[in-house]
Amino acid sequence: MTAASARLACALALALLSLGACEKGKPRHPPVDPMAVAPPPPGAPGPPTTGVSAGLPKRPEAPAFSIDRIADAPDPINRQPAIAPAGQPIVVQGFGLDGVAKAPGKGLDLVIDDKVFGTVYGGPRPDVAAYFKAPGLTAVGFTTTIPAGALAVGPHTAMVRVVAADGKGYFDGRKIPFVVK
Repeated sequence: MTAASARLACALALALLSLGACEKGKPRHPPVDPMAVAPPPPGAPGPPTTGVSAGLPKRPEAPAFSIDRIADAPDPINRQPAIAPAGQPIVVQGFGLDGVAKAPGKGLDLVIDDKVFGTVYGGPRPDVAAYFKAPGLTAVGFTTTIPAGALAVGPHTAMVRVVAADGKGYFDGRKIPFVVK
């Protein structure tokens, strides 16, 4: 091998090495897709898995609602904490509607301590229709009966969950404290 061929071989080897170094993977940071939905934060609750709201996404707005009675305690929103007797069925009554659409919801769940209870929804509430000056809001009442012993003695929270009028999401009301004694 001559000196010229050795230099050529050396130059060729260096060229191949430098090309190989260029092929090393570089970290890639693709641009953020503005249409992508962000994943929920860690520990955030997913969509409900039971009740009429099961599988629906939560909407940020609040429903128009009231819990009128928990057991024999009237107006638990303003007279806190409401007291419900232990060892007896607990009847919860009120109303709920889609406050965004100003229309009856597709359904309503009662959530007590993050546990969903079904309701009988659509009861007559002419007082609600009169208040909102909307005759279409008459059938927005609900009632549910929590079986005796289903709730332990102690503090609890109740929340109304209204399925939107279009059926494509749900609205959570605020949590109302009550006590089983």
